[in-house]
Amino acid sequence: MADVFCAWCRALIGQSPVDHSHGICRDCYQQMRGIPRLSEAELDALPFGVIILDERGTVLAYNKAESDLSGRIRTEVVGRNFFTDVAPCTSVQAFQGGFREFCRGDEPSRTFRFTFHFPTGPIPVQIVFLRMGSEVAVAVQKAIGPPV
Repeated sequence: MADVFCAWCRALIGQSPVDHSHGICRDCYQQMRGIPRLSEAELDALPFGVIILDERGTVLAYNKAESDLSGRIRTEVVGRNFFTDVAPCTSVQAFQGGFREFCRGDEPSRTFRFTFHFPTGPIPVQIVFLRMGSEVAVAVQKAIGPPV
């Protein structure tokens, strides 16, 4: 059995029969579920990236942690299309396709791994989509361990 760590706080949350597994602990998940009620200053205080998108992929909010991770300036990102103007590497089925499926469905959240290809090099991340009415919060944290 392999240890399973929270992808956000790195706490041990259980055991898995597979070598490479991941999850999110209850405390971190509850913190993420509170994102829709946070002000811009509170979003900036989070230790992980947050991007708020409308159903078309327009960036409505972009917090400091995401700006630091991506090297993108918030004022140059908000109002632009995330998939075509901000992060074209996400215009693939694994990310944009999953986003579209998520928007059409009724899941409260969806978690997956992805690799952003920044000019400084690839960065594997853990992604969580969170439903916020007609908007989607995209929580982003650098991944730990090998890809699953």
